[in-house]
Amino acid sequence: MSKGNVENLLKVPKLEAFIKEHLIINKELFLGIHDESITVYYWCKAMLELTYFADNKCTIKIHKKYVDQTSLCGLKFIEKADDMVFAFSDAFIKAFSDSYQTLKDNIEKLTDESHSINEQTGSLAKKYQGIIACNNNTDKASDWYCADLDYSPEDAPLGRLDMVAISKNTQNNKHRIVLIKLMYSWQAYKSGYRKNLYNNKKNKGFYIQGKDIKTRKNAAGDTHPKRFGCKFDEKKKTVISYEFGSGITEDFYNYSRFLFDENGKYVDLLKEECYDILRAKKTLGCFETNNSIGDELLKLLDGTKEAFVEQLADEPECVFLTIGCDSLEKCKKSLSSYLCPGPTNTADILSITKDTWNCYHNNGKGVLKHVIHDLSLAEAFPAEFDEKVRYVFTKNEALENLNIFDHPDSSSDDELVLKIFS
Repeated sequence: MSKGNVENLLKVPKLEAFIKEHLIINKELFLGIHDESITVYYWCKAMLELTYFADNKCTIKIHKKYVDQTSLCGLKFIEKADDMVFAFSDAFIKAFSDSYQTLKDNIEKLTDESHSINEQTGSLAKKYQGIIACNNNTDKASDWYCADLDYSPEDAPLGRLDMVAISKNTQNNKHRIVLIKLMYSWQAYKSGYRKNLYNNKKNKGFYIQGKDIKTRKNAAGDTHPKRFGCKFDEKKKTVISYEFGSGITEDFYNYSRFLFDENGKYVDLLKEECYDILRAKKTLGCFETNNSIGDELLKLLDGTKEAFVEQLADEPECVFLTIGCDSLEKCKKSLSSYLCPGPTNTADILSITKDTWNCYHNNGKGVLKHVIHDLSLAEAFPAEFDEKVRYVFTKNEALENLNIFDHPDSSSDDELVLKIFS
């Protein structure tokens, strides 16, 4: 199913007018087009999810935390759980209009910036992910248009891509496409390593363990073999995928798989879906109000999907963008320690590719079974990916444009280029 397939949704009486009069006009909102639904993001949190139901009807899903103290509280709902589901109606339109500012306030309260940075790097990254996407899409001077947030190919065993951006103008007769991983401050470079993973009777499952590389010494002076989770096909006796946790290693793994798994299948799918998404936004009138997509891209949307895809660069680029860097040098040094070998690193990617690993299974009763000997993870981090990655750092938080990719300002921004695998 096309990600831009919202034809049935827009047949719902008054819905298109609601989108144009209450959603598109607000520059701080980002419209995500997903199958037969439209997700309305504020600070990269799903404020509303509009989904086609049946018989020209639409349902609207809102998290109950956002509904607190709004006019929506008195509205009849279809279903209530963590997400409340309402029927689209005149009463909903009025309640939403009356509650818009409170809905935003409720979302903002979930990002408590009184906490220390290391406690909220994830929530701050999400906040500015949404803000940066909206800033760029409404800024005529920006060279980039953000097509989607938290993109994930259907039925793919991959993590989400934070941002997908397309250059408004061509370079070498092609529009560049960039996959962005957004991180907030140097504290975001953490390891997903867990020394006790599947190491006791409470845990059950498959995991891999390093043969030579160890953790850093703890307070008692002890080290441990590194461990990560994995999914294992017991019939084929092969590892399907690895689970490196929430750190930079998992990000590298997911983004490299997106580019190279199944002969680039997911890249081809992304290009086609970008056309569907942008066509749907054009139908909604996004480019007539706040969004600035540029004349070249806008003209391409009048043509066929095949012509649009042909005008996109053959392979996307990947940018690991770190914002809110109080110290650029500290960020560069911290990121380097996670990517390259050294005496203070914690989960460096190069060591993972150089070491050999053993795969085990814990039956949940403390009995371990050795499944695979001398497993190599080199294929999980292909050297080709190293040629596609750039690292950009900025003290800025709410970037008004992403032109920093091509024109770093040495007085406020910087770039670190590392060759991890070579």
